[in-house]
Amino acid sequence: MKKPTIVAIDDEIDFIGMLEDYFKLRGYEINVASKSAQGIELINSKKPGIVILDLKMPGINGEEFLGLLKSKHPKTKVVFVSAFDDAGKTKARLLNAGAYAYLDKPLNSLKELEKVINKAFRVK
Repeated sequence: MKKPTIVAIDDEIDFIGMLEDYFKLRGYEINVASKSAQGIELINSKKPGIVILDLKMPGINGEEFLGLLKSKHPKTKVVFVSAFDDAGKTKARLLNAGAYAYLDKPLNSLKELEKVINKAFRVK
């Protein structure tokens, strides 16, 4: 089975570097951006099946980004990975707005994220 193309957008350079290394080693096509504007350009050019997105970023935050993404690329699955915690209110709102999943930082392992991505890719 062909693996999904991924775009990861997060202002934490170390985190997206770790994602890039992990997923490339496992045969995924992954492109990373540390700014929302770069992420939009990558999504428009690469047409990924999955977008890994942080919630709190400078410029457009993850929630606004989700709305823009879903209006232009409604089939793209969005997986949030964020340290933001407000007792689950934002998580519930994002899932209701069309996010596929929301994982809390720090992740226990990148394998957990990979499982979510593979599951999202299989869901049409």
